[in-house]
Amino acid sequence: MQQYRLKPQFRPAHVAQLIGVLMLVVSVPLLIMDQLPGSGRPVGEVILGDSVGGGWQIPLRYAGGEPVICDKLQDVVMEGGWDCGGTQIKSLVVKDVPDPELAARRMMRAMGIFEAKKLEVMRDGDLLELHHPEEDGPRMVMFSGEEPEEQFTGLALPGTGDHEGELLVVAVFGERGDDYTGLISPQVRNNGERDVTQLELPSALTSEARV
Repeated sequence: MQQYRLKPQFRPAHVAQLIGVLMLVVSVPLLIMDQLPGSGRPVGEVILGDSVGGGWQIPLRYAGGEPVICDKLQDVVMEGGWDCGGTQIKSLVVKDVPDPELAARRMMRAMGIFEAKKLEVMRDGDLLELHHPEEDGPRMVMFSGEEPEEQFTGLALPGTGDHEGELLVVAVFGERGDDYTGLISPQVRNNGERDVTQLELPSALTSEARV
């Protein structure tokens, strides 16, 4: 004798409700995680120079000596990169450099500054500072086609002693580029010779800046 099995009836409305419940279950945790500060994005200490290989390094510090912690840039392969609340800091070390100025321009271009060859170079002792010409304004054009960023500065320091022939390069650009340049320049020029708390660093930035 053939048995009869009751088949449940699924109506389109039931399917729609089920899909809606599933979407709600999945989206709520994601929404909560998205609201948490810094969630989903790796953070790390800003290390100028060879942040990966362990060579020539300058750990960036605030005026009080606290390390500068920012979001790591995920699209940076060849150099260290961080996003500090809308301001990007990129840095690397180049070896076997016969011409520091030419190498600095090339590295600025490698970091995404399309018109790097037009940058003006000023010297502050051994430190090279690269800016856009004043008549053009503080602008830069990115390979990605993004709008020009304001407050850009490039820095380059030729190495001495154990780092003879090397060049430490830093690019700073974004919403608070000038503030971060004021924090970075003295520390690059100092090159770890004196304790950071003995340097004249701006107090405009603190460890609470990225909160």
